[in-house]
Amino acid sequence: MISNKYKKLGWNILLLGAALLSSACSSLVQYHVNAQLPQYKEDSGYSVRSVNLAPDASKVFVVIMFSGGGARSAALGYGVLEELARNKFVADGKTRRLFDEVDLVYGVSGGSILAAYYGLHGEGVLTDFNKHFLELDFQDKIISRVISFSNQWRLTSPRFGRSDLLEEQLDEVLFDHATFGDLVHKRKGPFVIVSATDMAAGGRFDFIQESFNFLCSDLSKFPIARAVAASSAVPLVFSPVTLWNYAGSCDYQVSPTIREASINNERGRAAAASRARSQELLSYLDRNKRPYVHLLDGGLSDNLSIRGILDLETLIGSQAVQRDFRLEEMEKLVVIVVNAQNDPENLIDQSADVPGFMDVVRAIGDIPIARYTQESERAMQSTIDRWRESAQAKAEQNGSVPPSVYYINIGLKNLVDESKRAELLNVPTSLYLPKKTVRELRSAATSLMNESPDFLKLLEDIKARRSN
Repeated sequence: MISNKYKKLGWNILLLGAALLSSACSSLVQYHVNAQLPQYKEDSGYSVRSVNLAPDASKVFVVIMFSGGGARSAALGYGVLEELARNKFVADGKTRRLFDEVDLVYGVSGGSILAAYYGLHGEGVLTDFNKHFLELDFQDKIISRVISFSNQWRLTSPRFGRSDLLEEQLDEVLFDHATFGDLVHKRKGPFVIVSATDMAAGGRFDFIQESFNFLCSDLSKFPIARAVAASSAVPLVFSPVTLWNYAGSCDYQVSPTIREASINNERGRAAAASRARSQELLSYLDRNKRPYVHLLDGGLSDNLSIRGILDLETLIGSQAVQRDFRLEEMEKLVVIVVNAQNDPENLIDQSADVPGFMDVVRAIGDIPIARYTQESERAMQSTIDRWRESAQAKAEQNGSVPPSVYYINIGLKNLVDESKRAELLNVPTSLYLPKKTVRELRSAATSLMNESPDFLKLLEDIKARRSN
């Protein structure tokens, strides 16, 4: 008979062997590494410069920005798309939907899930997104992956984290291993820009080839699910997503516009923002200092995606934006901001107790996002006003009619129904919501659209053009 002493020794040896095997195996587990770009080519890959974003025969150019907010944002944004699909008009002798006129979509965090699916599947978002994501307990599936015994050894690897499991789940239920190359060749919806936050610099990082050029990396081979996972990587909940920097290896030359903006000492908020953004972009060129770039939740730097349009002017230049979008050809520019930011009751000031860990975590995330969101909304309004003035001036110069600009702000805080507003502002940020809550958010989107003065004016103008 084997003594207890030897039995214990045997178990220890077995456990040690398992630990060593786990350690050895974990060292072999690694996240998806972004591919190097062999040679820089202007206007290639998934880039703003290479796609046709011009308004078609309808002369209506629609931009949508989906905010962060987990499933709450996805449900509210889905309701906005449903409302756009319901509203039809006639252009060039054909009946069209406002849904068909969407040309450009931005998405961060939870909003990036809807945005990316919309860009990849187009019309399919209306028929499939609800059952594939909103009605699915996506959060429970993520938790199951994280606690699964088969994934524990993978998570011990220093180059594999919870965001990689999120990526796998996104691929399984939504993206089926599609890459940005598929968005170049098979895209059925609008051009989509998914954004994350640069963990070191604090600025936004957009998943377009123009951003990847700084890293000399090829975005076309990058998984869409990984970009969405990076955009949704809430600190402490999910791990950062890492990009490898190959700067200096592909003959990429930074435009003079960016270098000039980085040293521009003009005063004013616009100049300061452009200068800071340019300096962030130029920091990627120092490969020795920044050989790796770690990304977190896009909502940390821009929860409304509003900065995306403002930063685009810095990235490729104001003239290039007007040229690539062919803004002078459009009759109507429609900007829709879907703001699913919540405002849960905060009761910490009702207690003399020291706030707990989760109270502090929420404050760290919510306070800067809320304050930055207000600043972004003001900046967007200023930009809209500047576009209106510029269009008016050019129209007067050319003897033409300036395009109409509509700024439609769809925010839960704007709900007229006080009880419904209070209820939905207390919906938590998660990757799953009860079906009843999803229905209420979709319904709220319809109400908000039909309570928006600019949306009502857009519908009125479209009907007027039809009658003419």
